[in-house]
Amino acid sequence: MLMLRLRLPSPCSSRMRASLLSSLSSSSCRRRFLLSLSSSSKFLRHRDTTGSTACIAIRASSTGTAGTGSNSTPLQILPEVSEAIRSNRPVVALESTIIAHGMPYPQNLDLSRDLASILRNKGVVPATVAVKGGVCRIGLSEVEMADLAVSGQEKRAGKCSTRDLPLLLARNGKYKTVGSDGGHQWGATTVASTMKLANLAGISTFVTGGTGGVHRGAETTLDISADLYELARTPVVVVSAGVKSILDIKLTLEQLETFGVPAMAYGTDEFPAFFSPNSGIDAPLRVDNAGDVARAYWSSKELDLPNGMLVAVPNNDPAGESVESAIHEALVEAEAANIAGRDVTPFILERVADKTSGDSLRSNIALVKKNASVGADIATAIAVESAARANKGRRQYFIAPSVRGGPPLPTSRVIVMGGAVIDLLARPMEGHDLIMATSNPGVVSESDGGVGRNVAEALGRLGACPILYTAVGSDSLGHAIVQRLEDECGVVGTDTSVSFVSDMSTSTYLAVMNSVGDLHTAIADMSALSRIPIPPPEILREADILVMDANAPVDTLVEAAHSAVHSGVKVFFEPTSVPKAAQLGRRKDFLSYLSYGFPNVDELMAMADGWIDTPEDLSEALHDNMKTIKYAAEELLEQMQPDKAHLVITMGKEGVLLASKLGSDVTYEHIEAAGRVDVQNSTGAGDTLCGAFVHALLEGEDETKAVRIGMDAAVKSLGCADRAISPDLRKE
Repeated sequence: MLMLRLRLPSPCSSRMRASLLSSLSSSSCRRRFLLSLSSSSKFLRHRDTTGSTACIAIRASSTGTAGTGSNSTPLQILPEVSEAIRSNRPVVALESTIIAHGMPYPQNLDLSRDLASILRNKGVVPATVAVKGGVCRIGLSEVEMADLAVSGQEKRAGKCSTRDLPLLLARNGKYKTVGSDGGHQWGATTVASTMKLANLAGISTFVTGGTGGVHRGAETTLDISADLYELARTPVVVVSAGVKSILDIKLTLEQLETFGVPAMAYGTDEFPAFFSPNSGIDAPLRVDNAGDVARAYWSSKELDLPNGMLVAVPNNDPAGESVESAIHEALVEAEAANIAGRDVTPFILERVADKTSGDSLRSNIALVKKNASVGADIATAIAVESAARANKGRRQYFIAPSVRGGPPLPTSRVIVMGGAVIDLLARPMEGHDLIMATSNPGVVSESDGGVGRNVAEALGRLGACPILYTAVGSDSLGHAIVQRLEDECGVVGTDTSVSFVSDMSTSTYLAVMNSVGDLHTAIADMSALSRIPIPPPEILREADILVMDANAPVDTLVEAAHSAVHSGVKVFFEPTSVPKAAQLGRRKDFLSYLSYGFPNVDELMAMADGWIDTPEDLSEALHDNMKTIKYAAEELLEQMQPDKAHLVITMGKEGVLLASKLGSDVTYEHIEAAGRVDVQNSTGAGDTLCGAFVHALLEGEDETKAVRIGMDAAVKSLGCADRAISPDLRKE
């Protein structure tokens, strides 16, 4: 059954609707439609003379095929994959040739399971593409993967490129080739055919080992891989380790340029040579994170370009260098033996296998795994960017089924759990200092605040579309603050994540600032925050990061952190205040769940040993060349996640100290503050830094770059007199 959705121009009169529906029934009109694809559906676009656009979305049903009648193309999609595509969750396509023919058994089966694990751990659904019994399959079961893994050596799998698909389908999978008996059960898809079928299913990202290219001597043999032609006409992002050096890499890149295909090296200026990160050839383009690839992909779609994109990931496995050396030796031998044309490639492959023993297999496995990790990030970024563009940049979240029988729950890569508070900000008149024990003339303003809410707003304004788990009173202030989160700040899913408490009022925080904009004192009425809910497991399983402030009860924080870690989610903690930092510093179980912390110096000292230091001690810590701060950081890092943990320690005018633990090693990096800053309000600066830091990590930046991005964002909030988070904060 074909499932259609007609997207009509807005505004659209009933006469126009009738005209469009009538014209769509015309076969001549259908032939004038242009074919393109979105990340989750296949679109046919028809432009009339007025420039109006109608779209039909064709989706493959989860039960079997996409198409109409007896002339349809069988496209059977695994239900898990179909549901992920439907709900705009990230999916990565995987080819089947590498399993059936590219590696020996059982290493091929082990690799398929490892790839699935890598993708699932990043919240991505794997979809191995193959043809079985004349049916194009998108996603295979465990049993089918095991059968595919032995099908090559049992001569039950034939290599299937795009050209082979029609006959393979027409003959129910028994496509006879020269030298075969025509009895193949499996069609193992190549790069080209996997791209084609993934695109038909609505999958944007495809991970492989390496792509084909222009063979050496192609000027006489015309031996050019079909992969390049498919890249020219199929809008899929192909993530590979580049082009093997047995091919002519330079001519391959020139051919891709002719076809209009962006060939991008990932995080390097040199185009990778499959086994080696070094080819000696400059990459035509460079990208440094998944977000850049996603935005380029969607920009290409908006321009109606038909081509795909090649993202080449350098292989840094040490075994790859020995394989690359063997390839160059074999090339010299081939030239000395006057071997040319189509005989070059098989000669080189045979010689390399003799020279390298198992190095080529080990390196091949390593590079495919690395490609899968990068491909997962790209698929996720494409899904997030898709949601953002579909909802005018505001909603970037997926939908997860509810295990409680209710409606589906919105999920996101980043969950925030913490306080939502009404901030009352009081400051003396300009040019006047605070005078204690008397009334001061000044200005009082009201704004939305709370550490968790502030971090969520910063993330939302930067485009991360977080979900905030918080509690407010069931009063006008509570409903208003939640509504503003959705309407103005880019925070999503508040209808299911916010607890409205009927017997308490919305939390309120009164801050008194001094004449230079720094906090003098504050009073907090936070009783409603004792009801902050814990994100449910089905939401945590879809996330990468949980950011927590210290406003919920301690036992609630411990339970939430424990649940997050067991769901594979990294826990980020903002201590909120010195008393709360000291309280949680005494809970070793809580500290052990943390991957990142964002304390200031006072909070760091309290968390490290569970005690509140005297002003004299804190003053000394700031003036001993950071020796005390580093000692406290090391003490705290030792109690956090065992393998890897980071502290982003804010030190006011002295900038930020980034303390990082990798195994037993601890390193420090001091990032100095910007020059003179016009401080209007410091209440949301640290929260802005935290939110921008988290967003930068989601965009693929390292911790040092993320700190710098966070500090730049914090400067904007420091200059905002009437709000904790600057409304000028936005995704660049």
